[in-house]
Amino acid sequence: MTTDRRLLTLALVGVAAALLPGHSPYRQWYAYRAKHLVVVTDEARPGAFAVATAIASAIAARWPETKAVPAAARTPVEVVKLLSTGQLQVGLLPPAEALEALEGRGRFADDGKVPLRAVAVVGGDLLVVLESCARERAHAIARALVEFREKGPLAEKRSLRGPASIPFHPGALDYYEGRTARPERL
Repeated sequence: MTTDRRLLTLALVGVAAALLPGHSPYRQWYAYRAKHLVVVTDEARPGAFAVATAIASAIAARWPETKAVPAAARTPVEVVKLLSTGQLQVGLLPPAEALEALEGRGRFADDGKVPLRAVAVVGGDLLVVLESCARERAHAIARALVEFREKGPLAEKRSLRGPASIPFHPGALDYYEGRTARPERL
């Protein structure tokens, strides 16, 4: 093989190596979650994914443009990490884990306090968002759950405004207390 041909081959291999990372699944994931509101829960608890599916269906029924979908992480710790890093927007957690994350203790001590806020109490779980979630969005999610609850699988769940181990998001409180929100956007 001539020197020119070797240099050309080496250059092509270098270009290919530089371009291949651009085709990673992470890029697809970022694009997917930018177009979808993802409700994440952990797969460790039986029935949790079914509840996340019902919640995503409620949101999608009220606001189809959100393309809300459920997802499952392995553990509640992973759910909190996905929320705290901004990778996902809405999570379903047991109240004890939500409180531990909020206080930065237990399994969440290494990551510090995570400013979680409840949007709804769904059965024995909390639907949570970060404190920084837009007030209108939390209001809209609470509204979607209440409207869907009357006719969907959430109907058998206890009050969505029930006692929570962490503070409610102001937008969700606005909805539960009958205050209107600014234009509905998710």
